[in-house]
Amino acid sequence: MMKDRQNIVIIISDQQRWDSLGCNGNDFVKTPYLDEFSKEALNFKNSFTPFPVCTPARATMWTGVYPHAHGLIHNRYGIDDVINYESKIPTTVFEMLQNAGYTTAYFGKWHLGEKNSGRFDIWEGFNSHGGHWIDGKQSFQGGKYKSYEYNDLFIKFIKSPQSKKKPFVGVISYYPPHNPFTAPIEFYKPYRGKGIPFAGYYAAVSAIDYYAGNIIKAIKNERLFDDTIIFYISDHGETFNYRDSNLLNKGSIDVSLHKWLCYEESIRIPTILYVPGQTGKKILKPIGLQDLSPTILDIAGIKIPDYMHGKSLLRFLSNQTFKWRDDYYIESERRKTRTFQRAIWTNKWKLILGWDENHYLFNLNTDPEEELNIFNTPRKDKHNQFSHFQDYSNIIINLTKRMKKNAVEINDIIGLELFDKIIRQKNYFNNK
Repeated sequence: MMKDRQNIVIIISDQQRWDSLGCNGNDFVKTPYLDEFSKEALNFKNSFTPFPVCTPARATMWTGVYPHAHGLIHNRYGIDDVINYESKIPTTVFEMLQNAGYTTAYFGKWHLGEKNSGRFDIWEGFNSHGGHWIDGKQSFQGGKYKSYEYNDLFIKFIKSPQSKKKPFVGVISYYPPHNPFTAPIEFYKPYRGKGIPFAGYYAAVSAIDYYAGNIIKAIKNERLFDDTIIFYISDHGETFNYRDSNLLNKGSIDVSLHKWLCYEESIRIPTILYVPGQTGKKILKPIGLQDLSPTILDIAGIKIPDYMHGKSLLRFLSNQTFKWRDDYYIESERRKTRTFQRAIWTNKWKLILGWDENHYLFNLNTDPEEELNIFNTPRKDKHNQFSHFQDYSNIIINLTKRMKKNAVEINDIIGLELFDKIIRQKNYFNNK
């Protein structure tokens, strides 16, 4: 058993909505293992991705900075090491952990390069693409599910002598429930014939729940549970192409729109954190993927670099007077139109500003589904539909100022330019 420093296990799903877990209020999904795990752990109700796309989000996970700062704002393929080749921040948390004496092990989807490039002592990873099945054969064809295979490799590592010699950080990164939405046939049963759309997506969620449960069981069986901090996270969510249908290609679906947007189902992600001694709590303060690296470094007793934008969750959890954020800042770029977006989230409001001058304001208390954009009210329109709405210009101005404050703190030039642009558009505030 580890005495001096704790092990770190990070379980990552891909493209998983926050509301796809039973412990987060979903009534039809079957996720018994993570639901039970959340009772032993901390469940973050308001957890977000800083950029709802794989490579940008994952680079933020491991560098601790927003995507505009590391510079990776598109998915990358065919490059051996994206961090070394393209990132403005060339160092990840894994090199720091290696230098501090940790064994670093990675299994599954990486999406930051095709090869290891030395930052992992144990590497069983792949970049992306290629589907969820080895050799393209599904379970009814006798095929093997990639996530099962990588999960098995990870459990073998947990059981190996190598995991006992010195503290380790181990990552298991599943490709599902990322499209195409498929899973082994046995996980479809709860969703077939019940009017549940995207059965394959939720079947994949149930599969991941089962695999994650096996990992947690292995950690307990190896008597490592009391010496291991465990994260369950995702990189971003999924809209099922519900949003912005006016941007779909004529006659075909533009599948890029299932993310790349600042709506809740795209940016809000599950985060469950097991810290020995802290159980069964729901945390309401907003957190994000930029907090992962500072937290990992804090666990390992490594100084957190000043350039990191995130904060250590351990410091927040152990000290309630520790200054924490009350809002969350999101970056994105709408696909096809290549339009930059910035958003600010609070526990009541969401403001999204677009470089194309398509702006959105949602009241998350009365309209959590974000169905009614109230940015342009009150306005005179043909049918006088919005005359009964209040004047939201004060709220827009206050949220824009909060957005600017965040942009200044992380030196996001695009966010600052959007702030200046919206303030100059006085027609939006003609009631001031």
